[in-house]
Amino acid sequence: MSVVLMYHALYRDDDTSAIDQEDLPYAVSEENFIRQLDSLQGKRVGLFDQSEEPDVVITFDDGHLSNLEIAAPLLVERGLPAIFFVTSEFIGKRPGFMDSVQLAALAAMPGMSVGSHGVTHRFLDDLDENELREELLESRQQLERMTTRECRSISFPGGRYNDNTLNLLKDTGYWQWYGSEIGIVEHIRSFVQDDARTEDDRQLLVQNRRQPIERVAIRRSTTLEEFARMIGPDETYYTDHRRRSQAKALLRRVLGNRLYHGLYKSLSVR
Repeated sequence: MSVVLMYHALYRDDDTSAIDQEDLPYAVSEENFIRQLDSLQGKRVGLFDQSEEPDVVITFDDGHLSNLEIAAPLLVERGLPAIFFVTSEFIGKRPGFMDSVQLAALAAMPGMSVGSHGVTHRFLDDLDENELREELLESRQQLERMTTRECRSISFPGGRYNDNTLNLLKDTGYWQWYGSEIGIVEHIRSFVQDDARTEDDRQLLVQNRRQPIERVAIRRSTTLEEFARMIGPDETYYTDHRRRSQAKALLRRVLGNRLYHGLYKSLSVR
């Protein structure tokens, strides 16, 4: 079984000026990030496209500049790989986020991989089929142009998706996808990406696992004790938090994405 950690932006000391207010609950200090990485000693940290299934997978969402300036050097120093899911239109346009040169530098670092997080960060379950296809396909193509590397993985913005999303993944070139639902990943089939593997082999992941890969979000408030339960993995921890997540999902279905996200933003700035 595997645990997939989901990070966003990092910050040094107490300086969070480069992070938008609504993103602060998921911003992690450099000091805590170092402690968390050091606590992974003894764990097999890797990616799902390797031949041996990892204990822990490290992921980042959005494409914040701190991913390059803070996270990546610490990961490389420890020989730990990670996937950075990037919203392509944030690159070079949104303050505090990487530009295309910086993104290419990140992708060239040992063990660092870049995946899609959509073009605009719109919730995919709000889009019609044409918009959805454009969001999936263009984000992959834009990131491949910027990094000159293959992009075949995606994490869904806000963890939102529907059947149309899942149905279009294969056609738009993806064979690995991540959500935001909390959980332990069990029995995922993976393949080494080399010339000996065919596209049919790779698409077995599509057939064997339709639902997104579960992750666990690391928050600003995550303590080292809680982190230890996450990577344990402590199944009681995941059971308890899955219930909370299901309650939030029910509220989101009742309110809809727009009202739910507005409520989240209003609470996060207080």
